[in-house]
Amino acid sequence: MNPRLVLDSLSPVSGTIFTNGLIVAVVVLLHIQIATYLTGSSTLATVSEAISMARGDERHGRVARMMVKSQVYLFGFGSATAITFLIFVLVGLWGVFWTALQQITFWAMVFEGAMFLVEIVLLYSLYANWDRLQAHRRARLAMMVLLNIALWWQMFLIDIVASFMLTPNGGDVSLLNQVLNPTSLPLTIHRTIGNIAWAGAVTAFVGAFNYLRLTRHQREPAPDAPQAMQPLRSIGAMAAGHLEWETKRKEILHWEWVTQWGVIWAVGLTLLQPWVGYSYAKEVQLHAYGAWYTMMFGDLSNVFLLQIFLLGAIFSLGSLYFWRRMVRSGAPHARRQLMLTVVLILLTILAAQPAWFAPTYADAIAAGGNRAWWDGGLLNPIGNFIPFKASALIGMVLFGLWSVTSYLSALSRGHIKPGGSGRGAQRAALAIGVTVSIMMIVMGVIREHSRQPYLINGEITLHQQTTNNAPSKPSPTLEP
Repeated sequence: MNPRLVLDSLSPVSGTIFTNGLIVAVVVLLHIQIATYLTGSSTLATVSEAISMARGDERHGRVARMMVKSQVYLFGFGSATAITFLIFVLVGLWGVFWTALQQITFWAMVFEGAMFLVEIVLLYSLYANWDRLQAHRRARLAMMVLLNIALWWQMFLIDIVASFMLTPNGGDVSLLNQVLNPTSLPLTIHRTIGNIAWAGAVTAFVGAFNYLRLTRHQREPAPDAPQAMQPLRSIGAMAAGHLEWETKRKEILHWEWVTQWGVIWAVGLTLLQPWVGYSYAKEVQLHAYGAWYTMMFGDLSNVFLLQIFLLGAIFSLGSLYFWRRMVRSGAPHARRQLMLTVVLILLTILAAQPAWFAPTYADAIAAGGNRAWWDGGLLNPIGNFIPFKASALIGMVLFGLWSVTSYLSALSRGHIKPGGSGRGAQRAALAIGVTVSIMMIVMGVIREHSRQPYLINGEITLHQQTTNNAPSKPSPTLEP
């Protein structure tokens, strides 16, 4: 019996392209939030554990353990969403497409599954034996490094599948072409950086949330506040209220430090994304022009403006957080940090300017608006990528880098004091976490929607119809 004939005779599960696609979006975007945190937090936990061992800084040791525990708590739910996606969503709603994709990317998925097994063994071994391995911290650190490596390879292998769907490049006839398809490396670099930044944003969010919770009905600790003694009831005795406040103060200061640790990673790593994003977009332009045109001139062009705005918001909120901390700590150059915040906000507004006042560039032309808005048209030259958006993005990176390094300089010189935070800075950190999360969702929508009307670009349509009966031709540059 021909399995292809059996497959073609099956009736698809009822549903429209919109509803089936919406189900995919909800499940995948939820899974991505968890999976990327697991990978990024593994890196941060390894760094914190290494610092804790080298410097004897138990703040880092506590953060490392917190991250490992959070990975265990989230792993089950994240795995459930992935299994639901594979078994029910893809097999049930997109069976023809999924069968073809699974056959083409079989080996990438096999090795990805193997890394998944390695992840389970290492993660749960670490969690169950964390205290037992306290006397063997080098062995524990080695396990954390191995876990980080396994998670990175898992991400790399699934990126092969995701990038192949956008730029097939003959990957259905050559495994080498599949692995080295044009967008694979830029996507992997982008996600490696983004995963760590997202883990930093989550860490900042958790730290800020706990700081605000602990100071909700309590006065905040002042910067380097002296441990003022309460009037003693008897000689040699200390008021119980003082002991309780000192314990709570230490907890508040710990979460203040956790917030700072997360914000530095979130903002600092995000500074690299414009360059990596440009490299990725350039590969899409060269090898999947239709998808690139949709992103830059078509249905997704205005959504891309939201992405640029969110990027600038991360830099602006980070600079705002740094300024609030520097002011409260009495650090020098706090006014300069405020000026950097204002400049970043202005650059964000410039970068988010639309190039036309219409859903797409074609709509603006069709409406007879092929001239500047001040001449009665629908075009906005100030929103052109060259030179305005490009200049704004470069400025955002440069001034954002200045903002981060200025804060790190003050921190290294002891100008940022414990307790020098305040609730305002913590709210900015909360906003950074939310902004990064929304940015990830928008980014996923842009990348996946850009392939329309295809599931595998140029090969399988949204209606799960194959457009070419023969395998795609390999790229000449990869032929022997």
